[in-house]
Amino acid sequence: MTKRIFVRMLAMGLVTASAAWANDSKYQTYIVGDRAAGMGGAVVSIADSVDACYYNPAGLTEVKANSVSLSANLYGFQRYKVDNGLFPGEDVQSDSFVTIPASMGGIYKYGSNLSLAVSVFVPDRSSYSEIMAYNNSEHLYQFSTDDQTLWVGPSAAYRVTPSLSIGASVFGLYRSFNESVSVFYEDFDASYARGRKFNDVELLGMIGLQYRPGYNWNIGLNLQSPTAHIYDNGKISEHILGRGIVSNNYYYTEDVNTESKLPLEIAFGIGRQVQRDYAYGVDLTYHLPTSSTLQQWEGTDQQSASTRVIRQSVLDVNIGGEYYFWKIYPVRAGFYTGFSSVPEVDRQSNVASANVDTYGLTFSIGREIKNVALNVGLNYIFGRGYDLGREYTNKQILVEKVVNAWEQQIYLTVNTAYYF
Repeated sequence: MTKRIFVRMLAMGLVTASAAWANDSKYQTYIVGDRAAGMGGAVVSIADSVDACYYNPAGLTEVKANSVSLSANLYGFQRYKVDNGLFPGEDVQSDSFVTIPASMGGIYKYGSNLSLAVSVFVPDRSSYSEIMAYNNSEHLYQFSTDDQTLWVGPSAAYRVTPSLSIGASVFGLYRSFNESVSVFYEDFDASYARGRKFNDVELLGMIGLQYRPGYNWNIGLNLQSPTAHIYDNGKISEHILGRGIVSNNYYYTEDVNTESKLPLEIAFGIGRQVQRDYAYGVDLTYHLPTSSTLQQWEGTDQQSASTRVIRQSVLDVNIGGEYYFWKIYPVRAGFYTGFSSVPEVDRQSNVASANVDTYGLTFSIGREIKNVALNVGLNYIFGRGYDLGREYTNKQILVEKVVNAWEQQIYLTVNTAYYF
């Protein structure tokens, strides 16, 4: 193995890890919306606000008046840790504070049976930046990653009968990804730097229904299509310096094709609610398997290079409830899963290679009067799984190994709605 390839292999471990922190291996990282944010997202059967645009558009028919909703921000703390993720004895650990513009939207009631809406959601956002130095080995690491997906689109719902409503949403998805990594190995007399940046636009649609059989019970079903690719642009740079590295040490291209693909999703929920009294719901969401080429470009050897993403099927669960004190103070709590869709931890799927299953707890308290609703809450996320690390064999050969990884996040949610 040449020194150039060896140094690149070491550095790519950090590139691999930082890509994993983007959380694109999970379909439920944190919960967006106002009511849904407190109930763990368990609103497929009982959504009746701007949340319905995202969880089940059929619920828009249950809105009592025209409204404008603002989930002003999620203020959050994110932590990720991997044992020996950089080098033997050198762990990955990054803490980050992030602000997320979670959601906003408006609903217009056109008669008693038809509702129209437009909404904006940010269901995925991660941001990490860290500097780490190990004096014994004289290794220096710097990395930053910022990944965000914005959903924007119209929705409509129609009450077919007093007990049955149908609805549809169309969303344009805009993903912005920016990553930079640099490492310095004094003991190998070498340094490595890499940058990746891309923007990607996708389109998806969803169709939902809500059925109310009586006795305050609700049944919901929502079908979300796979994404269709619309537009992309991206760039990649790579630089390796060191004694004995004299060729192919610099590479840059703006000709990078990208695609951020989401699979077909089926969500089913059942719940019960009495307006201004109590509600509870349970949702099951099944994400079908998918695969795509996240990035493709011409490599330094003039051969086509690509980053392949493979995702297995995932079944996530959402459970939540609410209770109104004195008819105007809703208290909500919930639980949800964010299972990883990575089939296994290996070098073949080196983007979002981390296989970390997460679990979320939500809580909110609010006040609702005739024209205004305000809710404040917390979303705590934790999980443990596996990622790629490095260790020495008995013959002091550096090899990659599956190691333990931890993830922890906590968010403060603030949202308000105005009815007119």
